[in-house]
Amino acid sequence: MMFKKCMLALVTLGLIACGNDKKGNLTISGNIDGLKEGTLFLQKIQDTTLVTLDSLVVNGDANFSFTTTIDEPEVLYFYLNKKDFNDLNDRVEFFAEPGEMTFNTTLRRFVKDARVTGSKNHKDLVTFKEYMTKYNTRELMLLRDGMDAQKEEDTKTVAEINDKIARYAKSRMQYILNYAITNGDKEISPYVTTTETYDANSRFLDTIYKRLTPKIAASKYGKKLKELVEKRKTEESK
Repeated sequence: MMFKKCMLALVTLGLIACGNDKKGNLTISGNIDGLKEGTLFLQKIQDTTLVTLDSLVVNGDANFSFTTTIDEPEVLYFYLNKKDFNDLNDRVEFFAEPGEMTFNTTLRRFVKDARVTGSKNHKDLVTFKEYMTKYNTRELMLLRDGMDAQKEEDTKTVAEINDKIARYAKSRMQYILNYAITNGDKEISPYVTTTETYDANSRFLDTIYKRLTPKIAASKYGKKLKELVEKRKTEESK
């Protein structure tokens, strides 16, 4: 009798512990239209490594809900293993914030149809990426034209295209600088700076860092930006 009572107590404690594991300050719920079978992973980058925070096996019901804890707004990822032997277009990046968020998309166009609500930073990130896509598309077109000109050994056209690419790159960096400074009170500012300015010099990066509010400078991405500034200064001093 005593043994059964002990076992009941252990089971009860176990259920309480499991329930506590599901508590957190961020809940993300949604639906993947058309998904009948697969596994959905909630992931984040930790120390340059992609780690899984939680996962859910989908078997007939495409509705889902994840609850986790984040210390501050940060970028998370949804990865869908839909068992199609194709790793492309299976991971969606989104800027999470504590509170209630929704994530809805389709199986057929998991990335392109993704819609996220409940995060101001994510809304800003979508707008930023849409603008950056215009730059990237134009640069790709110029690179293609440059390759064609090289095949034709048209040195004049190659030089003109290289000049256009340089001007586009400068314009792109100027846009990022203005955007980051304008949004210095948001986590998105240091995030886009560290992810989109791989070839920027320390002066450029330091200008953005100094315009961050104290709160954002002390955030996860603010600290990453500071590390990047110091790294570039060290590289440039060699």
